[in-house]
Amino acid sequence: MNSAKPDKPESRELVSKALAMLSRRDMSRSEFITKLIAAEYSREEVEAVADWCASEGFLNETRFAEGNARRLGVKYGARRVGATLKQKGVPEEVVAETVAALKDTELARAQALWLRKFHEPASDSNERNRQIRHLQSRGFGFDVIKKVITGVVDED
Repeated sequence: MNSAKPDKPESRELVSKALAMLSRRDMSRSEFITKLIAAEYSREEVEAVADWCASEGFLNETRFAEGNARRLGVKYGARRVGATLKQKGVPEEVVAETVAALKDTELARAQALWLRKFHEPASDSNERNRQIRHLQSRGFGFDVIKKVITGVVDED
């Protein structure tokens, strides 16, 4: 199999539109293809430009996933970030790598989020349940939530 870079597509208009889209923000390959097809280009042309953009480094799903994980990781747990990336069409292996990197900082991020939202330990079981539900809705696992709720005094 020839591993040479694909040739630059013939359609200057399509290449210009693709580069303009990618210059504004990173996106997943599937999102990129969907947007260009919606702009009424043929699937074959779009696939060719996607291959070319990927070979040139303009379209990079790993970079897209890492950027989204960094942005979303401030507010959400690894499960929620992984689900969002899958929804955006990022390949499973890239999602797995990104989520694994997020899990290293999961406890610290959950504690920071808890401190911003609640400031102090729960005074009763209703408040404790509310705090747990909030962290669960943000995609944090129960093992992390339990550590945050019971060991909040570990933070400064």
